[in-house]
Amino acid sequence: MPSIEANGERISFVDEGAGPAVLFIHSLGTNAWLYADQIAVLSDRYRCIAPDCRAHGATSYNKPGFTVADMAADHKAVLDHLGVDRVHVVGLSMGGPVAFNFNTACPGVARSMVIADSFARPGAPEAVQDRIYATQEAVAYLSMLEFGNQYAGDRLMPSTPIERLDELAAEIAKCPPKGYVDTCRAIFTYDAREDLKNVKVPTLVLIGEQDEATPMPASEFIRDSIPGAVLKTIPDAGHLSTIDNPGAFTKELAAFLDAQGK
Repeated sequence: MPSIEANGERISFVDEGAGPAVLFIHSLGTNAWLYADQIAVLSDRYRCIAPDCRAHGATSYNKPGFTVADMAADHKAVLDHLGVDRVHVVGLSMGGPVAFNFNTACPGVARSMVIADSFARPGAPEAVQDRIYATQEAVAYLSMLEFGNQYAGDRLMPSTPIERLDELAAEIAKCPPKGYVDTCRAIFTYDAREDLKNVKVPTLVLIGEQDEATPMPASEFIRDSIPGAVLKTIPDAGHLSTIDNPGAFTKELAAFLDAQGK
Protein backbone atom coordinates (compact mmCIF):
# COMPACT_ATOMS: atom_id res chain seq x y z
CA MET A 1 0.00 0.00 0.00
CA PRO A 2 1.66 3.29 -1.04
CA SER A 3 1.99 6.16 1.39
CA ILE A 4 3.25 9.73 1.60
CA GLU A 5 4.56 11.99 4.34
CA ALA A 6 2.28 15.00 4.68
CA ASN A 7 0.89 17.24 7.41
CA GLY A 8 2.98 15.50 10.05
CA GLU A 9 1.57 12.05 9.25
CA ARG A 10 2.35 9.11 7.02
CA ILE A 11 -0.80 8.76 4.93
CA SER A 12 -1.49 5.41 3.28
CA PHE A 13 -3.83 5.09 0.34
CA VAL A 14 -5.20 2.83 -2.38
CA ASP A 15 -4.71 3.96 -5.97
CA GLU A 16 -6.21 1.53 -8.47
CA GLY A 17 -7.57 1.73 -11.99
CA ALA A 18 -7.49 4.33 -14.74
CA GLY A 19 -9.90 6.96 -15.98
CA PRO A 20 -11.69 9.82 -14.22
CA ALA A 21 -10.57 9.98 -10.60
CA VAL A 22 -12.85 9.07 -7.69
CA LEU A 23 -11.82 10.03 -4.14
CA PHE A 24 -13.27 7.71 -1.49
CA ILE A 25 -13.51 8.95 2.13
CA HIS A 26 -14.29 6.21 4.63
CA SER A 27 -16.32 5.97 7.83
CA LEU A 28 -15.27 6.15 11.47
CA GLY A 29 -13.17 3.14 12.45
CA THR A 30 -12.76 1.72 8.96
CA ASN A 31 -10.32 2.59 6.18
CA ALA A 32 -9.97 2.13 2.42
CA TRP A 33 -11.16 -1.46 2.94
CA LEU A 34 -14.70 -0.08 3.33
CA TYR A 35 -14.86 0.45 -0.44
CA ALA A 36 -13.08 -2.72 -1.57
CA ASP A 37 -16.16 -4.07 -3.36
CA GLN A 38 -16.82 -0.79 -5.12
CA ILE A 39 -13.20 -0.32 -6.17
CA ALA A 40 -13.08 -3.88 -7.55
CA VAL A 41 -15.95 -3.04 -9.91
CA LEU A 42 -15.19 0.58 -10.77
CA SER A 43 -11.44 0.36 -11.31
CA ASP A 44 -11.97 -0.95 -14.82
CA ARG A 45 -12.98 2.54 -15.89
CA TYR A 46 -12.21 4.91 -12.99
CA ARG A 47 -9.09 5.75 -11.05
CA CYS A 48 -10.08 4.89 -7.49
CA ILE A 49 -8.17 6.75 -4.77
CA ALA A 50 -8.97 5.79 -1.18
CA PRO A 51 -6.77 7.18 1.63
CA ASP A 52 -6.80 5.85 5.16
CA CYS A 53 -7.68 8.78 7.44
CA ARG A 54 -5.18 9.57 10.18
CA ALA A 55 -5.41 7.09 13.09
CA HIS A 56 -7.14 4.61 10.77
CA GLY A 57 -5.86 1.64 8.80
CA ALA A 58 -2.20 2.00 7.91
CA THR A 59 -2.06 5.79 8.37
CA SER A 60 -0.16 7.15 11.36
CA TYR A 61 -1.46 8.98 14.42
CA ASN A 62 1.27 11.42 15.37
CA LYS A 63 -0.71 14.56 16.17
CA PRO A 64 -3.51 14.26 18.77
CA GLY A 65 -6.32 16.76 18.70
CA PHE A 66 -6.71 16.80 14.93
CA THR A 67 -9.74 18.29 13.17
CA VAL A 68 -12.03 17.58 10.25
CA ALA A 69 -10.07 20.21 8.33
CA ASP A 70 -6.87 18.26 9.02
CA MET A 71 -8.43 15.10 7.61
CA ALA A 72 -9.62 16.95 4.52
CA ALA A 73 -6.14 18.40 4.05
CA ASP A 74 -4.67 14.89 4.18
CA HIS A 75 -6.88 13.84 1.29
CA LYS A 76 -5.85 16.89 -0.72
CA ALA A 77 -2.19 16.06 -0.02
CA VAL A 78 -2.68 12.61 -1.53
CA LEU A 79 -4.31 14.09 -4.63
CA ASP A 80 -1.49 16.62 -4.99
CA HIS A 81 1.07 13.83 -4.66
CA LEU A 82 -0.68 11.90 -7.43
CA GLY A 83 -1.06 14.97 -9.65
CA VAL A 84 -4.88 14.74 -9.62
CA ASP A 85 -6.74 18.05 -9.74
CA ARG A 86 -10.38 16.99 -10.33
CA VAL A 87 -12.25 14.14 -8.64
CA HIS A 88 -15.65 12.70 -7.99
CA VAL A 89 -15.93 12.60 -4.18
CA VAL A 90 -17.57 9.71 -2.29
CA GLY A 91 -17.99 9.93 1.48
CA LEU A 92 -19.76 7.53 3.83
CA SER A 93 -20.74 8.42 7.41
CA MET A 94 -17.89 10.59 8.74
CA GLY A 95 -16.73 10.76 5.13
CA GLY A 96 -19.60 13.16 4.55
CA PRO A 97 -18.43 15.97 6.85
CA VAL A 98 -14.87 15.46 5.65
CA ALA A 99 -16.06 15.68 2.05
CA PHE A 100 -18.02 18.87 2.75
CA ASN A 101 -15.00 20.49 4.40
CA PHE A 102 -12.77 19.32 1.55
CA ASN A 103 -15.10 20.92 -0.98
CA THR A 104 -15.08 24.22 0.91
CA ALA A 105 -11.31 24.24 1.36
CA CYS A 106 -10.56 23.12 -2.21
CA PRO A 107 -13.12 24.83 -4.46
CA GLY A 108 -13.34 23.49 -7.97
CA VAL A 109 -11.74 20.13 -7.20
CA ALA A 110 -14.95 18.12 -6.78
CA ARG A 111 -16.71 17.19 -10.02
CA SER A 112 -19.59 15.55 -8.18
CA MET A 113 -20.39 14.21 -4.72
CA VAL A 114 -21.90 11.01 -3.39
CA ILE A 115 -22.74 11.19 0.31
CA ALA A 116 -23.89 7.98 1.98
CA ASP A 117 -25.33 7.25 5.44
CA SER A 118 -24.07 10.59 6.65
CA PHE A 119 -24.90 13.84 8.41
CA ALA A 120 -24.11 17.56 8.33
CA ARG A 121 -25.51 18.82 11.62
CA PRO A 122 -23.95 18.04 15.01
CA GLY A 123 -26.18 16.67 17.71
CA ALA A 124 -27.09 18.48 20.90
CA PRO A 125 -23.87 19.38 22.78
CA GLU A 126 -24.78 17.28 25.81
CA ALA A 127 -25.55 14.24 23.66
CA VAL A 128 -22.32 14.65 21.71
CA GLN A 129 -20.23 14.86 24.87
CA ASP A 130 -22.01 11.83 26.31
CA ARG A 131 -21.22 9.86 23.15
CA ILE A 132 -17.56 10.86 23.20
CA TYR A 133 -17.30 9.98 26.89
CA ALA A 134 -19.01 6.62 26.37
CA THR A 135 -16.62 5.82 23.53
CA GLN A 136 -13.65 6.81 25.65
CA GLU A 137 -14.85 4.55 28.46
CA ALA A 138 -15.46 1.65 26.10
CA VAL A 139 -12.01 1.67 24.51
CA ALA A 140 -10.42 2.05 27.93
CA TYR A 141 -11.85 -1.28 29.10
CA LEU A 142 -12.03 -3.23 25.84
CA SER A 143 -9.38 -4.09 23.32
CA MET A 144 -10.00 -2.48 19.95
CA LEU A 145 -10.80 -5.92 18.54
CA GLU A 146 -13.42 -6.47 21.24
CA PHE A 147 -14.75 -2.98 20.60
CA GLY A 148 -14.77 -3.71 16.87
CA ASN A 149 -16.74 -6.91 17.38
CA GLN A 150 -19.37 -5.02 19.38
CA TYR A 151 -19.49 -2.25 16.78
CA ALA A 152 -19.87 -4.71 13.91
CA GLY A 153 -22.66 -6.52 15.70
CA ASP A 154 -24.50 -3.26 16.32
CA ARG A 155 -24.01 -1.70 12.89
CA LEU A 156 -24.23 -4.48 10.32
CA MET A 157 -27.47 -6.16 9.29
CA PRO A 158 -28.36 -9.64 10.59
CA SER A 159 -28.41 -10.77 6.96
CA THR A 160 -24.81 -9.69 6.36
CA PRO A 161 -22.44 -12.68 6.24
CA ILE A 162 -20.62 -13.29 9.52
CA GLU A 163 -17.31 -13.11 7.66
CA ARG A 164 -17.94 -9.45 6.96
CA LEU A 165 -18.50 -8.78 10.68
CA ASP A 166 -15.17 -10.41 11.42
CA GLU A 167 -13.48 -8.33 8.71
CA LEU A 168 -15.00 -5.09 10.01
CA ALA A 169 -13.89 -5.85 13.58
CA ALA A 170 -10.36 -6.56 12.36
CA GLU A 171 -10.20 -3.25 10.48
CA ILE A 172 -11.47 -1.29 13.49
CA ALA A 173 -8.83 -3.02 15.60
CA LYS A 174 -6.18 -1.17 13.57
CA CYS A 175 -7.21 2.14 15.19
CA PRO A 176 -5.28 3.24 18.28
CA PRO A 177 -7.84 3.86 21.06
CA LYS A 178 -6.92 7.50 21.61
CA GLY A 179 -6.92 8.11 17.88
CA TYR A 180 -10.42 6.66 17.61
CA VAL A 181 -11.65 8.94 20.41
CA ASP A 182 -9.92 11.93 18.81
CA THR A 183 -11.75 11.16 15.58
CA CYS A 184 -15.08 10.96 17.40
CA ARG A 185 -14.42 14.34 18.98
CA ALA A 186 -13.48 15.92 15.65
CA ILE A 187 -16.38 14.48 13.67
CA PHE A 188 -19.27 14.71 16.10
CA THR A 189 -18.57 18.31 17.09
CA TYR A 190 -18.17 19.49 13.49
CA ASP A 191 -20.96 21.58 11.95
CA ALA A 192 -21.00 21.23 8.16
CA ARG A 193 -24.09 23.32 7.48
CA GLU A 194 -22.11 26.25 6.11
CA ASP A 195 -20.15 23.85 3.91
CA LEU A 196 -23.36 22.64 2.31
CA LYS A 197 -23.87 26.11 0.83
CA ASN A 198 -20.68 25.61 -1.17
CA VAL A 199 -21.76 22.39 -2.89
CA LYS A 200 -22.55 23.39 -6.47
CA VAL A 201 -21.94 20.07 -8.22
CA PRO A 202 -24.25 17.11 -8.96
CA THR A 203 -24.87 15.29 -5.71
CA LEU A 204 -26.30 11.88 -4.91
CA VAL A 205 -27.32 11.11 -1.33
CA LEU A 206 -27.57 7.42 -0.43
CA ILE A 207 -28.87 5.81 2.75
CA GLY A 208 -29.38 2.23 3.85
CA GLU A 209 -33.10 1.74 4.28
CA GLN A 210 -32.54 0.53 7.86
CA ASP A 211 -29.81 2.99 8.88
CA GLU A 212 -30.48 3.76 12.54
CA ALA A 213 -27.16 5.50 13.21
CA THR A 214 -27.82 8.35 10.77
CA PRO A 215 -31.57 8.13 10.17
CA MET A 216 -33.40 9.39 7.10
CA PRO A 217 -33.92 13.00 8.35
CA ALA A 218 -30.14 13.51 8.31
CA SER A 219 -29.95 12.50 4.65
CA GLU A 220 -33.05 14.51 3.78
CA PHE A 221 -31.44 17.58 5.32
CA ILE A 222 -28.37 17.13 3.13
CA ARG A 223 -30.52 16.62 0.04
CA ASP A 224 -32.66 19.66 0.77
CA SER A 225 -29.60 21.84 1.40
CA ILE A 226 -27.97 21.13 -1.98
CA PRO A 227 -29.78 22.33 -5.11
CA GLY A 228 -30.61 19.44 -7.40
CA ALA A 229 -29.41 16.73 -5.02
CA VAL A 230 -31.10 13.34 -5.34
CA LEU A 231 -31.75 10.93 -2.45
CA LYS A 232 -31.93 7.17 -2.95
CA THR A 233 -32.18 4.28 -0.51
CA ILE A 234 -30.15 1.08 -0.50
CA PRO A 235 -32.37 -1.92 0.30
CA ASP A 236 -31.36 -4.54 2.86
CA ALA A 237 -28.74 -2.22 4.31
CA GLY A 238 -28.09 -0.33 7.51
CA HIS A 239 -25.48 2.29 8.34
CA LEU A 240 -22.59 0.65 6.47
CA SER A 241 -24.40 0.11 3.20
CA THR A 242 -21.23 -0.64 1.22
CA ILE A 243 -20.85 -3.78 3.35
CA ASP A 244 -24.47 -4.80 3.93
CA ASN A 245 -25.47 -4.60 0.27
CA PRO A 246 -22.37 -3.92 -1.83
CA GLY A 247 -24.07 -4.86 -5.08
CA ALA A 248 -26.90 -2.35 -4.75
CA PHE A 249 -24.56 0.37 -3.47
CA THR A 250 -22.14 -0.14 -6.34
CA LYS A 251 -24.95 -0.14 -8.89
CA GLU A 252 -26.24 3.24 -7.70
CA LEU A 253 -22.73 4.69 -7.45
CA ALA A 254 -21.68 3.45 -10.89
CA ALA A 255 -24.85 4.73 -12.55
CA PHE A 256 -24.36 8.16 -11.02
CA LEU A 257 -20.68 8.40 -11.93
CA ASP A 258 -21.28 7.16 -15.46
CA ALA A 259 -24.01 9.80 -15.91
CA GLN A 260 -21.49 12.55 -15.18
CA GLY A 261 -19.54 11.74 -18.36
CA LYS A 262 -15.80 11.64 -18.81
